[in-house]
Amino acid sequence: MRRKDSSIRARSRSALVFLLALFALMVGCKRAEAPNLLELVDVVPRDAEVGDHIEVLGTRLPAAEAKTATVTFDGRIFQPGKSPEGEEAHIVIEGAKPAADKVSFVLSDAVVAKFCGYGEEAAHTTFQGDVTVALAATAQDGTAVQGKVLGITLDLRAPSIRRVALEKRSEIGTKALAHLGLRIDDTRSPVSGGLLVSGVAAASPADRAGISTGDLLVSFNGVSVLSVGDLVPQPGARVAQLGIKRGAATPELRQVSMSGFDGGSLPNDILAAAMILGVAAAILLLFMAPTAGIITWVERRVSARMQSRIGPNRAGPQGFIVWMADGIKSIVKEDIVPTDSDEPLFRLAPYLVFIGVSATFVVMPFGQYLIAADLDVGILFVVAVTSLVAIGLMTGGWASNNKWSLLGGVRAAAQVISYEIPAAVSIVCVVMMTGSLRMQDIIQAQGGLGDMFLSKGGWPWYWFVFKNPVSFGLFFLFFTTALAEGNRAPFDLPEAESELVAGYSTEYSGMRYLFFFFAEWANVFVFCGIATALFLGGWQLPGVTPAQQEASLALQAGGVFFFLLKAWVLIFVVVWIRWTLPRVRIDQLMNLCWKWFVPMSFAAFLLTALWVLGTSPSSRVGEGGLPEASSPLIPVALQTGIGVAMFGVAAALVGHFAKRVSYNLRESKQPVHVNPFI
Repeated sequence: MRRKDSSIRARSRSALVFLLALFALMVGCKRAEAPNLLELVDVVPRDAEVGDHIEVLGTRLPAAEAKTATVTFDGRIFQPGKSPEGEEAHIVIEGAKPAADKVSFVLSDAVVAKFCGYGEEAAHTTFQGDVTVALAATAQDGTAVQGKVLGITLDLRAPSIRRVALEKRSEIGTKALAHLGLRIDDTRSPVSGGLLVSGVAAASPADRAGISTGDLLVSFNGVSVLSVGDLVPQPGARVAQLGIKRGAATPELRQVSMSGFDGGSLPNDILAAAMILGVAAAILLLFMAPTAGIITWVERRVSARMQSRIGPNRAGPQGFIVWMADGIKSIVKEDIVPTDSDEPLFRLAPYLVFIGVSATFVVMPFGQYLIAADLDVGILFVVAVTSLVAIGLMTGGWASNNKWSLLGGVRAAAQVISYEIPAAVSIVCVVMMTGSLRMQDIIQAQGGLGDMFLSKGGWPWYWFVFKNPVSFGLFFLFFTTALAEGNRAPFDLPEAESELVAGYSTEYSGMRYLFFFFAEWANVFVFCGIATALFLGGWQLPGVTPAQQEASLALQAGGVFFFLLKAWVLIFVVVWIRWTLPRVRIDQLMNLCWKWFVPMSFAAFLLTALWVLGTSPSSRVGEGGLPEASSPLIPVALQTGIGVAMFGVAAALVGHFAKRVSYNLRESKQPVHVNPFI
């Protein structure tokens, strides 16, 4: 019996040990792998550089229970000149700040270097993959939780544009560290910001201030330290405030002596900004002025050919420089200001119109990098600044103290404001399909669907004009409303010579008179360029990916040429329409807008919203609590098929139109001269 009892007790002890080991193993596994409990939705912004804040957006995050978070990027990175397949990346960012609706961290030099590389080897990098956020100790039992955002594309730009200024600041910061007697360990500095002190010289200003090895420099004169370039003291200052953090303690300020420090002078920010603005203005004027003038020459040549008469052929070959002769003639003409006019506003009005048109060139995406300012709200900027045109026309008509000019100004304001509504709704529909207000994002969104973006490039059936039947109609709606906003025939009611003498510009002469029409001709290129970017793929080359185009200067130049080619084709259509269709009455003009275009634009808005819902992949919780991206209601293959079908329909319409033109030419038995220079 005793042996039997001993055997039972031994087996019981073994079973108990086994159960305890199994329990410990389960607990260990549970603690080792954090459950996916965080609800994350997006990462913003998608285009960032040094100093920007990256935010991982979510809902009901347990920020109160977690002081820091870890953000992990798992995927592939793509750089110019590197393999089109990219390189695998596993980048961990520690010390991110959690909140109730987001987890954020600052893009310090160290973080950007992890993505883009170091020093001169740093390059624009595109990350594609998943972003994981982990919060530690969010529950009483110390269990960590995490969440994922799948399929993120993030562009990080190396500081190449500001490299000269940054290098100068880094040079001064290095001198400041030497003056203070501090050595920095770049390899161990946290990516969340700050510089780790690896050594302090004896009897140095830092030593006298009580700074020791292992301290973290977190601020300098109130500026958060992200890199050595932030350690720039005020010129001539005798002391500086240095913020340090020692271990887990709260940061404290230490006053350090800067007496005798001479780091040299920084580039004058105001002067540098003025130089940049001056160069940008010169580029815009050197491009805008010839473009507007050349459009006048093209219009006069085309209209002469359409009416079987001789166009400009005296000044220059084929009359090409006649626009320069007209400009010089207008400059030397007498500038007459009516006696009873409001002189300040009378003089100001043409410049308001000119500024409203020329400012749009700032965000015109001529090429992949040929853009003056790649604003995050680029298309919104275009809509905003063009409102100055209506203000300028109304001001010129009112300030002239002429009833015909006033009627022309009122017509201009009514026409531009009315047609702004369907034009803006058309733009909003494009923004909905893109998810961005940046002009470059809108163009790149027309490069393919899903993963096919990397392999297919910007073929025509990916352009928004052929994306679906609704966007096909939106292109013509936008183009027609742009004609009306630009006061182009058949919508040139504000300057109807047969009714209003010359409309809002009746009392103007000399160069100010030319400024109104100079802005109108430039506006033709503006809205044709905007239409090219919104609907016709912009600078993208068929069969060429943005990464391949970025790596080749020849392909970038080809993109610029392709953009200008499409814009000039639309300009030819604008000229063609002016000399083909008759002018409409003002009541017909307003009826067309309010009774047809406005309802059609809102109907297109609703249909576009349904399209976006049907083509957007939704996220759901899969096995093991992991988020998974489900297929959209309209499969990618079907989306591509719709684009190809719409492109085929458009090609068939163009072919039928060419056939009818050829038939009419044969029946008229008139000689046809293909050479445009006859």
